Order: sequence, then structure tokens, then C-alpha cells
Amino acid sequence: MMKLCIAIGLGLLLFMAAMVGGPAGMSQAQAADAITLADLAGKFAGRGSGFLTICFSAGVPISCSSVSATPVPYNFTDILQTTRDAAGNSCGVSTSTFAPVSGTKFPALVSTRITLSIPVSFDLTTGSGIASFKDYVGGSCNGAVFDGTGTLAGTGTHNFFVSDSGNRIERITTSFSVVAGTVKGFVFSATFIRQPE
Repeated sequence: MMKLCIAIGLGLLLFMAAMVGGPAGMSQAQAADAITLADLAGKFAGRGSGFLTICFSAGVPISCSSVSATPVPYNFTDILQTTRDAAGNSCGVSTSTFAPVSGTKFPALVSTRITLSIPVSFDLTTGSGIASFKDYVGGSCNGAVFDGTGTLAGTGTHNFFVSDSGNRIERITTSFSVVAGTVKGFVFSATFIRQPE
């Protein structure tokens, strides 16, 4: 009787595993539905926001490591347009408005920059990845390629997560360093939506 119960129990377990696809079936389904970097090629528009601290001395941006630096906190909002290629590289233009936190006498700022992004890693099973980026003042994008004529302003990394069959990308900056050292405490996240060709 005990052997019969064990046999029936094992049979039910095997039947249930077969019905839900089993480990092999799950792997095949994930592989079939996985988004690759090549699937993300195309044009994306985005919007993002965050905050940072800019260091000044006598009203002029200065390295935050200077003893005469006065740190001023800013909130900022970005609108972004970027083009991605089949290798996951991207080149984009962003325009930012920076507003000092209430109670400071510093003016609001507007900045336009080019961002060149290169993938470091990408996990097909989770649709998540890490990319390094460089920000430039000046220059232009030709698709996902930067023309190289701008001045390097900063470097960093961001993590990104793909959803909606590759039509939506969420991104958060995980590190950022300004060449002149005038910025610290940088926090930024953005959402990108695929645009029709």
C-alpha cells in the first residue's frame, strides 16, 4: 500500500511538472521571449529627474574639494532623445533645467549635453543591464554614433531595466563624476519610450 501511494504521488508530481512546462520548458519559453540588445535598436524619447549639489566660489562653479567651495543643492528635470544600435550603444541629446532648492539666492540653470552610452553587461533572463556613459558639451549624434567634436564634461555608469517587449527602458544613474569636480551627490533616474520609426 505504501509503495502504491509513493508511486501515485511521484506520478502526480511528474504530471504537474509536465503541465507547467517543467524546467526545460521554462528555459525554452524564457529563451524565446528574451529581449536582446539588438531588439532595443531604434529611437527612444525620455524624461527624468533628480538632484545634485553644485559647488560655487564667488558665484562661479569650483571643485567641491576646494576649501572655498560653497555647496548649493539643486533639483533638476531632463527631457531626452536617444538612438540605440544593435550592439546596445546609444547616443542622445538631453536638455536639463536646474532649480536651486528653496531658500538659496542662486539662479536656475539650463544645460544641453550629448550622452554616449556603451553596455558593460546585459542579462537576457531579467532584461537588466549596466552601461558606462560619457557626457559631452557640444558635438552631435549621427544615429547611435557621436561625432567626437564636443568637450568631455563627465563620466559615469547607469543600471537599466527593459520592459514592455523592449519598448520601455527604466534607467538609474549609479555613479557620476564631473571632469571639473564641481558636482557631488548626483541622483538621477529616467524612463525611455520607443518612438515610431
